[in-house]
This record gives sequence, C-alpha cells and structure tokens, in this order.
Amino acid sequence: MKRRLALLALLTLGVASARPNPDRLGLCYVFTAGKLSLRAPCVVSPGYGAGAQYVALTIGTRQYDVEFPNLRPDQPPTIDGRAALSYRRDASFLEILKGRPVEGEEYLDCVKTRDGKADLCYTVL
Repeated sequence: MKRRLALLALLTLGVASARPNPDRLGLCYVFTAGKLSLRAPCVVSPGYGAGAQYVALTIGTRQYDVEFPNLRPDQPPTIDGRAALSYRRDASFLEILKGRPVEGEEYLDCVKTRDGKADLCYTVL
C-alpha cells in the first residue's frame, strides 16, 4: 500500500510541475494605438506548467506576463491576467499579417489585450 501511495505521489508531482526554460535574449516591440512606440532588447523567459505555456518579457524594468492556455485551447491568451489576442506581424515592415503562416515567412509573435492597452511582439535572437 505504501509503495502504491509513493508511486501515485511521484506521478502526481511529475504531472503538475512547472518547468521554466532558460532565459533568452530577445527583441521586443511595444505598440501604442497600432504604431510602434518602443523597440528594445528584452529578456524572454518561457516555461510551461499547470495547463498553460507562459512567457515573461522583461523590457528594461517593466515585465509583461503572457500566458497561453493548453488544456482549454478555446480560452484566449492573457497579458498580466487580462484577456488578449494572438497575432503576427511581418518581421521587416511590422505590418499585421492575416491568415496562416507561409513557409519561409519571417514574422513576429504578437499578443494584444482586447482593450488595446497592451500590444507587444517579440522574437528570440
């Protein structure tokens, strides 16, 4: 019985654990009213756990926490706990891209709150 409980505890801890990935240097873009307001180096800190993938973007002293739900893909991503939308921008001209990614296309991963107060894109260098 003790052996079964120990095995169950190990399996439960393995499934529910969070796993950070190494921090990476990135380039972050912040948009205000759809126009580029800041382009700066940033620290991209990705990870996953508890039913979601997350990435913390640190630009100077400001940190944005972005979360993408895994268990319920119908739920939107969030930025600092606020509902958001994922989208893509062209890596060179920063135009918003529509439709599915095209092979060989260079783009930025972006996320924007529904109220438009936070709108950011990032790429890992």
